[in-house]
Amino acid sequence: QWKELSDIIKTKKLLPFFDCAYQGFASGDANIDAASVRMFVEDGHLLAMVQSFSKNFGLYGHRVGTLSVVGESEAEAKRVQSQLKTVIRPMYSNPPRHGARIVSTILSDPKLTQDFLIQCKEMADRIHTMRGLLRSNLEQ
Repeated sequence: QWKELSDIIKTKKLLPFFDCAYQGFASGDANIDAASVRMFVEDGHLLAMVQSFSKNFGLYGHRVGTLSVVGESEAEAKRVQSQLKTVIRPMYSNPPRHGARIVSTILSDPKLTQDFLIQCKEMADRIHTMRGLLRSNLEQ
């Protein structure tokens, strides 16, 4: 399905926008959950993606996330960044750093990243088990 979407979006010259709020919870593997985004980049798409780390890092209320844009060149990246700063500055001049520093610390350390991925898998497995039990109980 992702390949078909990629082809349609490319044919229609649309800008794909990905929202990855629960990366790692869908399949239990953050890399697998990001496969569609990687495929779109490999297919040559220019795209935008937002990621929230609030839920999968347990940082509720910290509003921790990123906006990533894949463009054609470094010059385009600078233009996009300039426009984003123009929009963001009046709305959100001085964001809190605590949550972002936690995420950065974890994702910058291979051991902590591995621990996080294992915990994410455990949470995804628990969610899938609980959904299965709920369905089973509702069907009885």
